[in-house]
Amino acid sequence: MEKTMLMKDRAIWQNPYLLLLEIVVGFSVMDPLEMGPLGGLEFMPVKHSIAPYKKVMDEWPRDNHSRLGHGKLEFVDEVFGPESLEFDNLGHGPYAGLADGRVVRWMGENIDILDFIPGMLTIERTAIERSEKLCSKGIHSTTYKQWKVEKQCGRPLGLRFDKVSGNLYIADAYYGLLVVGPEGGLATPLSTHSDGKPILFANDLDIHKNGSIFFTDTSKRYNRV
Repeated sequence: MEKTMLMKDRAIWQNPYLLLLEIVVGFSVMDPLEMGPLGGLEFMPVKHSIAPYKKVMDEWPRDNHSRLGHGKLEFVDEVFGPESLEFDNLGHGPYAGLADGRVVRWMGENIDILDFIPGMLTIERTAIERSEKLCSKGIHSTTYKQWKVEKQCGRPLGLRFDKVSGNLYIADAYYGLLVVGPEGGLATPLSTHSDGKPILFANDLDIHKNGSIFFTDTSKRYNRV
């Protein structure tokens, strides 16, 4: 038995392909050059006190009439990839950012398309014009077919209204933090860098009552795609 196991071990080490595979796997797991997404980052475990599941669920408000089951899908095959629903100071909305780079507002039976076109912003002193033909790919806007043009079209993710000014702040995956006034129009870039480094994947944001804006950048190394 031991002899058989020894022969198997020798066979593994003498096979150059298996040996190479083991080296690659070991290199990927240990990541000595810190090339992976978590390379160079230190993590400190934090213990949190979480309420017991049963206690939370017993106090959770319940929809005893199953009202969500009677919901109706709106704008099927008309809008794709809506994210971060938000209402303005007058209660109008919801507003949402779409996969084709637009920010839209629902007004009853119609969709009011805000004139927020990231592709018209000046990037590196070059005005890149957003094209409906280029960016609006219908259902394919949420697939890999959009990836090649997504950086040009923009991908608005997080939306928040300033309750005082009525300005709409937008976290765009490619264009960083932007703002557009209550009357709509082209969004103005506020920040494309943080601590001297480019914002690669702005995701969401929130506005403090003192006016400070907090936003998340999902990755320091990779953009959305």
